[in-house]
Amino acid sequence: MLNVFGVCDYTNDKMYTRCYKQKKSSQFIDFINKVDSLCDPSIKQVFIVLDNASIHRSNKTREAMKKKHPRIVLVFLPTKAPELNLIEVRWMWMQRMAINNSTFENESDIGKAVSDWTKNYNKTHNNTTSHILHQLPIYV
Repeated sequence: MLNVFGVCDYTNDKMYTRCYKQKKSSQFIDFINKVDSLCDPSIKQVFIVLDNASIHRSNKTREAMKKKHPRIVLVFLPTKAPELNLIEVRWMWMQRMAINNSTFENESDIGKAVSDWTKNYNKTHNNTTSHILHQLPIYV
């Protein structure tokens, strides 16, 4: 099973996605490391809106956030209210345009479909008010 983590930078309407073979706190922390490295160092606070998945709230995640990412604030949505997270619309678009009605031979093909969709999304949504997120290879 392939797990896709993603963020949307609403200052420039850009997406950053990364695929992982597992959905554990260590993968989430790796994803946060990548996101933090993409953010301009002059930005004092970065807010990431999340659901209440156990990997987002684990002790390992909390410790990593305190030690390595003091400027990142994790904002948790109320339970059973994913529609409050604006990224959900983009997940729906990706599902419809890149995943549904497609046949994939393996996880790498799915990862490539997600990567291609993300690159296309960022190319066609080019508000240049900020350059926080950049394109990186996403399949790990």
